[in-house]
Amino acid sequence: MIEEKMRLTQEQCQTFRAPKVIALTNKNGMKVILSSLGASWVSCILPVAAGKRDVILGSPNMAKQMEQGVYLGSIVGRVANHINNSQFMLNEQKYQVTNNQGTHYQRGGKYNFSHRIWGIFQPTPQKAIFSLASPAGEQGFPSQLDVEVSYELTEDNQVVIHHNYQVTEACPVNLANHIYFNLAGEDSVRTALEHDLYIDADQYLPTDMDGIPTGEWHNVAETNFDFRQSKRIGRDFLQDDVQRRVGGYDHTFILNNALTDGEQTVATLSAPSGDVCLNIATTQPALHVYSGNNLLATSGKTRTYVPYSGVVMATQFPTDAINHSERGTRYSSIALSQQVYRSQTRYQFIF
Repeated sequence: MIEEKMRLTQEQCQTFRAPKVIALTNKNGMKVILSSLGASWVSCILPVAAGKRDVILGSPNMAKQMEQGVYLGSIVGRVANHINNSQFMLNEQKYQVTNNQGTHYQRGGKYNFSHRIWGIFQPTPQKAIFSLASPAGEQGFPSQLDVEVSYELTEDNQVVIHHNYQVTEACPVNLANHIYFNLAGEDSVRTALEHDLYIDADQYLPTDMDGIPTGEWHNVAETNFDFRQSKRIGRDFLQDDVQRRVGGYDHTFILNNALTDGEQTVATLSAPSGDVCLNIATTQPALHVYSGNNLLATSGKTRTYVPYSGVVMATQFPTDAINHSERGTRYSSIALSQQVYRSQTRYQFIF
């Protein structure tokens, strides 16, 4: 059984037939809008000097959100990113899960968490808690999975996201928030490629044509994946075969362990004009950066999104971690029974 705190929250939550939208606000006039469809972060409105600016891509309405396939602002699960050939071995047993990208499982597979109506509970004006139960056998995964995701807006303009989950038997779990940021504004023609990015990561995961990691961890030194000094995302864009295989950046960076305490900054994204910065802190071991390569004619809140309209900065376990146990428990996505797993990511907005 799930621990008392999570069980109580589950009982308090209600599941709505239609998605429910709620707002969190702070004393500075910052506003965060969330939806029970996919436990999604729908809008992030900053009161910048020039006026209110929404810095997150999103659908114009819930009907369009249910139609879109690019996971705008939603929780991706059970497993974020890819599982090679939609299969894995666990405790000497082979599991086959649903495929939705050729033979591969991608970003939650079919019937993923992004298109579910989650239970929702709002204990305070600045905090919302979402919950979801996934039964054993769903999509081919062993174990029941109980998930709780909370968002909290602080008075110093941070959005703090907690993922808590528990399984009934060993099972891979790798949850992530698939949020597309455009710090110039959701309605801006400025692209992700015009943002500056810093990542404290010495290694990244090269992939094949399908976006599946090769199994190698490459040093970022003297490559186009070196963001240890802040640089424009577009500076070295598509300048190597690793990027060209997938149309840009769509790769996992291994964060330096000394910083992954949930408090220290592991990555910084800066608006093209420099008037808004986003610092990210996390307890997760990796950061997946996706430059919006496949945002093709996607209906947005104020316009149609095109490739590179926003950039995803998703904290998570390494891609296809379930098939690469050689990296040890720090990078393992396998959850064990009778344990509650917790992770935290902080998005600190400076404007």
